[in-house]
Amino acid sequence: MSDSSFDYSAIGKTASYIAAQQEASKKTSNSQSLDQEDFLKLLTTQLSNQDPTSPMDNTQMVNTMSQLSVVQNLNTITSGMDNVVSAISSSSALSASSLVGRSVLTDQSSGFFDGNNAMTAKINAGDGADNLKITITDSNGSVVGSYTANSGSGSMDFSWDGTDADGNKLPAGVYTINAQATREGKAVSLPVSTYATVGSVTLGKTSSDTILNLVGYGDVKLSDVSEIAL
Repeated sequence: MSDSSFDYSAIGKTASYIAAQQEASKKTSNSQSLDQEDFLKLLTTQLSNQDPTSPMDNTQMVNTMSQLSVVQNLNTITSGMDNVVSAISSSSALSASSLVGRSVLTDQSSGFFDGNNAMTAKINAGDGADNLKITITDSNGSVVGSYTANSGSGSMDFSWDGTDADGNKLPAGVYTINAQATREGKAVSLPVSTYATVGSVTLGKTSSDTILNLVGYGDVKLSDVSEIAL
């Protein structure tokens, strides 16, 4: 009785030969492209079996090897650049994490008073302003402090100790600093920027993706911070 499942193609072949053929077939199915090592193997085989009366074109062989070499070098460069980008990203992340606990300057006139440390800010008087009046309001819009100055110019530092007009310490919370002045006889509002403390950092792939969580303030992008203080 015949066995329809018998593999007649294996007749006359050793077990080692069959295993080698199967391994070669597996490699071929897993790879659809040739690298430089594969090309050199094929080239060696071709040179060993070429027709002496019609030898292989040396120019074509050199051109093919040159192209493979260029591709291999480009792959090496790409891999090296990936490592450089990864190192830069790691360095940026490490630098950003060191900001925790430090003060950064925001573009908002509202800031967080923690109940103990003074609330600091910068007031931009530009080329000059007269009759400066600075008011502090709480989250309800009520004025809790007022200060005056004759004149000022440029970027001026301002610090509020968290007390009201009677010297009473106010509770922690969000307060707003407003600055009014006159310039050439006209009333103007001066830009105010407040400092905030970095509570935590959410790391991104780049500095523009890195987010700073400011205590009592919220999230801002690292790229939006104009100044970092101690």
